[in-house]
Amino acid sequence: MSYSLSFTKSILVVIFIADKVRQKQFEFLSTADISRYLSIPKPTLVKILQNLNMANIIETKEGKNGGIRLMKDPSKITVLEILNAMERGKPLFQTSFNILSEGKRPDNAQKSIKKILNNAENQLKNQLSKKTIAEMLVEMNG
Repeated sequence: MSYSLSFTKSILVVIFIADKVRQKQFEFLSTADISRYLSIPKPTLVKILQNLNMANIIETKEGKNGGIRLMKDPSKITVLEILNAMERGKPLFQTSFNILSEGKRPDNAQKSIKKILNNAENQLKNQLSKKTIAEMLVEMNG
């Protein structure tokens, strides 16, 4: 499998930001606070935030009262949206084959493997598209 740990961490970052703003503790959160509270090294967090920013999930504000906040309501942010921001079309499974066997049976085996793995990834993405950050915030309190 090949989705990165940064994808998982990015979900946590979005939940953390949404929860702090929902509790009216902060309007903007600093990168230093997010890094410290979530134990994510700053260089990793910066890459996560850049990807989330490019996907219009978060916005940043410079200055003394600046920091990070969500660009939209948590009920409008799906886990699939975060996956797409972080992995940018990268497949979950590597299905490039470089085998020496040639012919109908090896070709069909490769096609069968690609089909099952692509179906699995599509099912995963379908599930991720149904889960919002708002729902995860509710589950945190349950």
